[in-house]
Amino acid sequence: MRLSLAEGLLLIALDDNEGRLLADAEKGIIDALVAAGIFELNLLRKIGFEGGKITIKDTTSSGNKILDHILSSVGQGGKSVKDTVVSLAPQMRSLYEMCIDLLIGRGILKREATRLLWIPISERMDNANYAYEKEIRDSLKSIVLKGVKPTPAFVILASLLGSLEILDEVFSDKDELIDAIKFAKDSVHSGGLPPEVASSLEEVKEHIAAL
Repeated sequence: MRLSLAEGLLLIALDDNEGRLLADAEKGIIDALVAAGIFELNLLRKIGFEGGKITIKDTTSSGNKILDHILSSVGQGGKSVKDTVVSLAPQMRSLYEMCIDLLIGRGILKREATRLLWIPISERMDNANYAYEKEIRDSLKSIVLKGVKPTPAFVILASLLGSLEILDEVFSDKDELIDAIKFAKDSVHSGGLPPEVASSLEEVKEHIAAL
């Protein structure tokens, strides 16, 4: 995936027709974005999970401002991923706009404002370069429907999309959606993730789904 997990998650969570966040994703999107960042930092070996707690491995820049922001916010670690998400999410409401701005900067999204005279009265995000989102959607479909071996990043992405209950945004067919939901549930422990990552992801999924 050419984008960070958080960016990819947000692209799927945006309604392409309305240009706004999907209603089902509204309550849990910040928690999911924080979680996506933490798990990606683990994939990048910036942080580790030991004894169910976050440990800091490398504080140098990842090259992605969202990931760097989350890494600095994690501090010295010492908490579980779930507890870290719970504590950070209320402080990181700006993370949504940070992701939007980064996607706009990449030329993937375009901000469109509806105006009354010169006063902006509403705003929407247009997908100016659909190739990135299409790549993510196609990869998810290949994994779920064709049995392509998933990377850890796509196991995490599918799981977080499932916890937000927005897999139907990718899998509109009823039978395909059933398969996608099953994959998002089962792959946490069967998709090749290390046990510490899998158990942390399971806890985070349950937290987000309960919001």
